[in-house]
Amino acid sequence: MVKSLCQKTNFYHLMKVWLIFLVMGMLSFSHAADIEAQLDRDSVPAGNGAVLTLRIAGRNVDRPQVPEIENFIIKPNGQSQQIQQINGAVSAITTFSYVVGSQTPGDYEIPGFEVTVNGEKVTSQPLKLKVLDAGAPQPPSRGQTNQEPGEEDKKEPEDESKRFGFLTVELADNERQHAFVGEIAPVRIRAWLPADSQAQLRSGIQPEGKGFTLHNVSNQPQQTREVKDGKQYLVVTWFGGISATKAGKYPASLSVNAKVAVRDTSAPKRQRRRTGSPFDDPFFDDVFDQMNVPMIEKDVTLKSDDQEIEVRPLPTEGRPENFSGAVGEFNFDGVQIPNSWKTGEPQQISARISGSGNFALLDAPQLSPPDRWKTYSGKEQFQAGDQTSFSGNKTFQFSAVPKKGGQQDVALSFSYFDPSAEKYKTLTTSPQKIEVAGNDVVDEEPVTAPAPKQPEKKPDMIAAQYLKLSGRGSLVPLVSKPLFSQLLGFSAILALSGGIFAWLRRRRDDPKRRSREALEKAMQETLGAARKCIAVRDAPGFFSAARLALQHRLGALWNQPPQAITLAEVHARDFRSFSRGPL
Repeated sequence: MVKSLCQKTNFYHLMKVWLIFLVMGMLSFSHAADIEAQLDRDSVPAGNGAVLTLRIAGRNVDRPQVPEIENFIIKPNGQSQQIQQINGAVSAITTFSYVVGSQTPGDYEIPGFEVTVNGEKVTSQPLKLKVLDAGAPQPPSRGQTNQEPGEEDKKEPEDESKRFGFLTVELADNERQHAFVGEIAPVRIRAWLPADSQAQLRSGIQPEGKGFTLHNVSNQPQQTREVKDGKQYLVVTWFGGISATKAGKYPASLSVNAKVAVRDTSAPKRQRRRTGSPFDDPFFDDVFDQMNVPMIEKDVTLKSDDQEIEVRPLPTEGRPENFSGAVGEFNFDGVQIPNSWKTGEPQQISARISGSGNFALLDAPQLSPPDRWKTYSGKEQFQAGDQTSFSGNKTFQFSAVPKKGGQQDVALSFSYFDPSAEKYKTLTTSPQKIEVAGNDVVDEEPVTAPAPKQPEKKPDMIAAQYLKLSGRGSLVPLVSKPLFSQLLGFSAILALSGGIFAWLRRRRDDPKRRSREALEKAMQETLGAARKCIAVRDAPGFFSAARLALQHRLGALWNQPPQAITLAEVHARDFRSFSRGPL
């Protein structure tokens, strides 16, 4: 019975809402534009301001003509618009906000604002504002005097520590809740911001503790809207990795600096004047209230809770001798070994290993059997397969010298630890037959060099006792000798050269010049990538390159790191509806 009654009530409410929007759609075509001006209070002290709200129902609204009043200030304080489309009928409400007041006490009449809506000029009704003496107390707004205590007054106070947002850190692999020493474990870092907030990131993700090291945080965070604990949030997601050098449980504490503006929910709601229009229905009260709630802007540091992540040690049982510390999943992606060799003469071997994991701890594979070869270190090159550099391939090029002649089988092998299987694995390529010409190389025993002969130590005696050590001196002053002038000139040349080199070094290390060069290089690379995408008709790649180019350009213009430029940052730059305070 109760369920049926609730269903009927919801049905009637939905029918009411549908009828209201239907009437709005019909009125948007049959009635002229509707304009309404309202002050939030009737009087203010001199030097303080009241809020004048101008609401215009209609489309194609031009900016209102602000009237000029002697000794009276009218300052724009923001603009918002709400557009709805129901059954093909479009309705729009544009709201302009102004801060008004004066430094001179007196009674002021504010003439009507003239606005052009759909090519038709309409004028709002005039208003009156009384400016009191500067020492008078600030009168309450209409919302404060007339508002009845409702359900919102009974809500529990919001947690101030998370009012402007917070961070969460979790392992990207949902099947595993721990990491291993030396492993770069992929993590998902989320900034949870209020859904109706405006945010501007001031820094990248920064570690707070010393338990973990942060790696490869993505430069382009993702933005979604999600619901958590019954509240809707704007979620900015980064992907990165964390690693630890010691086993144990450590808090994954991260932070990011941001400027966040949220709506002041503690501000009282203003009572709307009923005019008999379709907008007088209580259904629209929340819409108008959302338009006029002031914003609170604050520089905050969003921090993650001290949620612990377990780091387990690598097992000692079954650890291969050639294990270098690589943790992940790898496989051979290509091997090049020459077929013809000669003992004592080096040749180059190339091997490429692909997969995902800690490539930094992955050493070059070893030749087997090892007693037949002598290898020399070469060069390594890593190519990332994703933005966070967790996957990719690493190419090794090194030289080897065969020590045994004849036909033989040779292979490459390396070992790593698989965190998913929690065991060590050794990969070996298929044996390759090679021909080695020449005689076997015999390892020569190192020759021990004889110890140097120590010089005889003479007895401690006065130098004057030895006539050969007591030479004759000269009475000519040092400054009069030609050698002194030469040394002085040489010193002057060295000092001048040092000044020139110092100037050249300062010019080379000039941060502004290097920043410009880095920006131009990044722009050329992104534009080059965009041209390649155009050539192959890769639309997603083109827009990705164009977005990166815009981030670099806006980062240089706004003096911010490119990775901090997000869609929320661009919207925040156009945000102008913050409270201003006294005039």
